[in-house]
Amino acid sequence: MIAIVRSELYRGVSIRSSWLSLIGFGFLAALMGWFDDNFWSLFAGIGAFGLAAIVTAQHYQHRTAVLLFLSRPHRWRVLAAQCLTSALLGLVLAAGSGLAVLLGGDAGQYSSTVLVTPVMGVFGTLCVTVVRKPLWLFAGLFGWLIFAEMLINQGEIGLPFTSFMGAAGGNTKALLFVLAWTAAAVVPAAWAIRGDLNGD
Repeated sequence: MIAIVRSELYRGVSIRSSWLSLIGFGFLAALMGWFDDNFWSLFAGIGAFGLAAIVTAQHYQHRTAVLLFLSRPHRWRVLAAQCLTSALLGLVLAAGSGLAVLLGGDAGQYSSTVLVTPVMGVFGTLCVTVVRKPLWLFAGLFGWLIFAEMLINQGEIGLPFTSFMGAAGGNTKALLFVLAWTAAAVVPAAWAIRGDLNGD
């Protein structure tokens, strides 16, 4: 599993779209941190989710997933390694982009966001393992944020991204919701990764 994590990390920093996404999401989150701590938390979480989706989906887009699964027949180990890689990239993204928040004196917001952002990276990996097409996932994410979380739920804690925002602010109950959503996503992801790749 360590070899898979090492390989995934190498891919995350060597493939142009991956490192450009890391820099782009990090810059955007850092820029938001100059204006408002909550905006930084939001963009760090969505950035970790998006970065994880991009890095993981490249296996399906470039059709290297077949080779990966042939060399590593225990697909659940591959999924676990991809989740760990996404968590590490999310941690780097949050810790690096939030320096303005930390220097601004809000160490509580910084530490809470850095703690929960890797979970959003794992959630992104699990979601793209099921959907496999990042464009569809991002379109669904946008619709989910607008309709489900903002219009229907009205930003209340309970759904994944509003719970993330609560957890980033230090709310323990919201953190439990984020962990519950991530744990629930493990089941369809574990089922989807076992599927045939011919149609992808």
